Amino acid sequence: MRSAHVFNVAPFAIPMLMITLAVGVSAQTSVRRLAPGTPPIGMHPFALAQSVGELAGYPVNVQRARILWVIDQHAMVIESDSSFGPTWRDRGRVLVLVGRERSLAIPRPPVAIAPVTIVGVARTLLGVQAAHDVPWPEQLTRREIERLDIRAALLASSVQTPDGVELTSLLPGSNAGSTR
Repeated sequence: MRSAHVFNVAPFAIPMLMITLAVGVSAQTSVRRLAPGTPPIGMHPFALAQSVGELAGYPVNVQRARILWVIDQHAMVIESDSSFGPTWRDRGRVLVLVGRERSLAIPRPPVAIAPVTIVGVARTLLGVQAAHDVPWPEQLTRREIERLDIRAALLASSVQTPDGVELTSLLPGSNAGSTR
């Protein structure tokens, strides 16, 4: 013979349960925003690639990035710099795009690859492509994105070497410094 378990719930317990559930759901779905002027979130390229869904739209400071491919004067692909060989290195790669008024000032091909630090705004690949804030590199097809395992994008305002050399420059005739 089975025994039936009956729970005697006090009438006030149900509203408390509903409030608890509502607070729990709203805490999980709330939109967190950083205060204006908050410094960029520091991270490595692999961390950005893994968490771009949560960080898209936020300012980030991507440290210890290795330049993998300079696509053109406005785009490059980076990965986490590591002393491990390519087989053991984290594969989450990031597409770095600089604005229309700036260009990358990286020698092609670079003599040596050193870690760089990139400051900018984290974006999803779909978001950066759909927004048309910067030109999409023609060489970067869906097949190349999958082959290189590119998972995130970064709209860069600065790319610097460890010794502070800026690797972006203003294009001649741009009015980036003027106010509207």
